[in-house]
Amino acid sequence: MASAAAGVPVVVVCSGDYQQQQAAVESSTSLHRRSANYQASTWDYDSICSLREEEAGESVLQLQATTLKERVRRLLLQEREDDDTAGRSRLRIIHRLQSLGIAYHFQEEIKGILLSMHRAAPSNLDDDLHSASLLFRMFRAQGIPASTDMLLVMMRAFRFREEDEVVVGSDDDDGLLALYEASYLAFPGETELEEARAFAVQSLAARGGGIAAGHLPLHWRAPRLQAMWSLHEEQAGADDDDDDILQLARVDFNLVQALHRRELSEVTRWWKESRLGERLPFARDRVVECFFCAACIAPEPHLADCREVLAKTASLIVHLDDIYDVYGTPEELRAFTDAIATWEPPCGAGDALPEYMRAMYAAIWETSTTAADRVLSKHGCHVLPLFKKQWHELCKAFLVEARWHQRSYRPSFREYLANGWVTSTGPLLLLHALPAAGAAAVGSDGDRLPTTLVELSSTIFRLCNDCASHEAESQRGDAPSAIACCMEEAWCAGEEQARAAVQGLIADTWKVFNKEMSSSADQSMAVAADLCRNLARIIHCIYQDGDGITSPTHRMKRMVKDLLFNPVIVRTCIGNLACRQLSRCVQNASTPG
Repeated sequence: MASAAAGVPVVVVCSGDYQQQQAAVESSTSLHRRSANYQASTWDYDSICSLREEEAGESVLQLQATTLKERVRRLLLQEREDDDTAGRSRLRIIHRLQSLGIAYHFQEEIKGILLSMHRAAPSNLDDDLHSASLLFRMFRAQGIPASTDMLLVMMRAFRFREEDEVVVGSDDDDGLLALYEASYLAFPGETELEEARAFAVQSLAARGGGIAAGHLPLHWRAPRLQAMWSLHEEQAGADDDDDDILQLARVDFNLVQALHRRELSEVTRWWKESRLGERLPFARDRVVECFFCAACIAPEPHLADCREVLAKTASLIVHLDDIYDVYGTPEELRAFTDAIATWEPPCGAGDALPEYMRAMYAAIWETSTTAADRVLSKHGCHVLPLFKKQWHELCKAFLVEARWHQRSYRPSFREYLANGWVTSTGPLLLLHALPAAGAAAVGSDGDRLPTTLVELSSTIFRLCNDCASHEAESQRGDAPSAIACCMEEAWCAGEEQARAAVQGLIADTWKVFNKEMSSSADQSMAVAADLCRNLARIIHCIYQDGDGITSPTHRMKRMVKDLLFNPVIVRTCIGNLACRQLSRCVQNASTPG
């Protein structure tokens, strides 16, 4: 396998006799094949592949980032005395670092500050709802025990002030918004946090503010996207060049973006060389969107291997999904599922498969085998058996859905979801991502995988996907969705109630996820837990206003462009020059969205 080391799929051409026989089969079954008429890719792959060189000004920005990181570290640590004002100030600094996407540079310092505040049992926040809410959210996000009492006491004090008609200002609005965000870190059974959320929403509305329709809570947003949005907000109103935090966020965003762009170029080259887009023209070609998701699941620079395998695996999954959902015949789908189970080299498996499936099989086999070899070389874990098993589990679950569709069978909601969390493809994606990230929780036999977190994040994946795609899939006559199955339940009065029930289940699943995260907070689980959580988060973002993979909306295309191609302005002469050069280089990377 000469191309195996490069991860480029090899398609083996079998005998002419077989090809003639297969052509006859294709002809006889052509009337039974469906077409979803998916939107074509809008990205210029040739332009993207040209963006591989280190970009002008990067070395200068690296030096600038090093200096700024030290300044921000001093700012974060300079006040260590037990002073309430200093504590509140540090909380706001940490919140800003997290919002701007640069907290990963100061993980140890932040964890130390929060543990110190936890040991001090913060009960003297002086009726500061904002600080109490920030602290509660940060404790729970870090896996540090936090009682809801620390929020409820402040909320009651705030309510008393309102009843006494005490003059309130913008700080109180910030406190209510922070309370609203903190409520999404609830555990199962903590109904008091739902009451706190309702109180925050009502109080903000009474002040002429409020939470916009469709607003995603901070806890459900992908951190890399949140950093981009926060930068855009601060850029619009900031002209202070002495703001080291903002300057670092600008420089870091551009440096990480440049790294991601080079990686996207390599993944796009791999995709073009695989020729799957040509060999399976009926399927969705979404390699750029898949890399975008990978960059949001594992954004930190050191997770390059993780991003690569996520992007490649996701691109293959999209095509595989379309084979099982739309194009493959029942006999072909059974043959492909059996071939995956054997996991023979592509030539050996090809005899039982039509040509388009041979190309798909070869791409899967080569990509996962190469990824497993890399994990073995770098981390000493033999994960290929896990990869093989999970590909087979996914194909079996896809086959179940295909049979439901062929037989016009409508499963119960429980039956659907038991299969659907697997067909979300979350388990397969995470099983490839965790070893590539060097997650200590992944053993060679898989017995130390965070299986509960994987299942929970995949359940959120499935439900969010179905909320966005139900209408289009119903029109195409695809397999049933969670919404459709819910509508068949005896208690359900129609689609509106079904959607409300599914949205409620998403919220409840997040509560269980939060609880599981708190019990899996040891350092060995940190990377794995973050990947699982970020998968669920990016799913919310790409399915927020439609199916961002099947039919990318203008908003989705804008997010991809801003995250991967459009640098932010850095307020230095060299930084601005680099940004202008960069913009000229990437302006042809996509067609107008």
